[in-house]
Amino acid sequence: MSGLKGKIVEKLRIGLVGSGGMANRLANRFSERGCLVAISSRNRETGKQLAGQYSTHFTDKWSDLIQADGLDGIAIATHNNSHGQIAVAALEADKHVYVEYPLSMSIESGKRAIELAAARGKLLRVSHPEPISARHLALKSAVSQLGQIQLSSFLRLTPGRGARPEMLFNLPVSGIPAHFFIYHIYPTVDLFGGAKWVEAASFYEGMSDSGQYQKFVNSLQIEFRSGGIGQWTWAGGITIEQAEQHQRYILTGGTLISADDGWHLSTPTGTKPVPLINLTPKVAPSIEEQWLQDIATENTAESIADAQVALESIKISLSARMAIEREHRVEIV
Repeated sequence: MSGLKGKIVEKLRIGLVGSGGMANRLANRFSERGCLVAISSRNRETGKQLAGQYSTHFTDKWSDLIQADGLDGIAIATHNNSHGQIAVAALEADKHVYVEYPLSMSIESGKRAIELAAARGKLLRVSHPEPISARHLALKSAVSQLGQIQLSSFLRLTPGRGARPEMLFNLPVSGIPAHFFIYHIYPTVDLFGGAKWVEAASFYEGMSDSGQYQKFVNSLQIEFRSGGIGQWTWAGGITIEQAEQHQRYILTGGTLISADDGWHLSTPTGTKPVPLINLTPKVAPSIEEQWLQDIATENTAESIADAQVALESIKISLSARMAIEREHRVEIV
């Protein structure tokens, strides 16, 4: 950012909801920009500790925080099951909103948040980093030249050693794995659009009465509205030495292959790397700084377009939950 734009950003006043790992990272980032002025957390002990670390005001009621006069924006980094409710309330209070993914645990509240942002001219930014990722933008450019998607395939396997993450391996708090792994769904939706229908299946091991579990296998399949099939499979807590991941996009004009060094394009004439795209100076170094920059310049259109992709993504993950519960395909409106 330019020096002038940096000064404008530093005049913004941001309130933060949450006091866990992601909230700590955001508190540090916003504090560095001179924007963090208040923190709210349901955990009074960790919330007061975080607020004290950054010499900011603390309240254990997020509803009081979002109603506070003088705040420009609210950053939400609390449990998944409260994202949508807090985002809607903050937008109703005429605050700009940054929310860690997923956008919501409800399609209805996700839609409502976007409607409010558009109607009131507010920034609604979900934490998906792809809009400012050179690798993703290069992939998007390659996809635009390769014709129709035929198959999107994703497989992720993670080992089971060590303690299970309490906040993730918890159905009431984080939702099914397809929902907390929404960051795998979002990039594909950004490339090929939303889904017509979803089919899904799941298996859990060591499930407690509170909804926590030790091991899972979760898979889902969709048909894109534009045509073609999308498939995702996640397995966690399994007996495996190290994490494995496999991702392919098969289009009529070639196959895109994910590797540690980036994406590669395979065609009948051979395989070559997908070259990165040079980002413009307008792009911020992080998605939360992009949110601050867009507030300062009143650039709402791009954030709402990205939030629409986030909404189409949770339509898939939350419809997968319904498909599992009903044991049949769920059509997406």
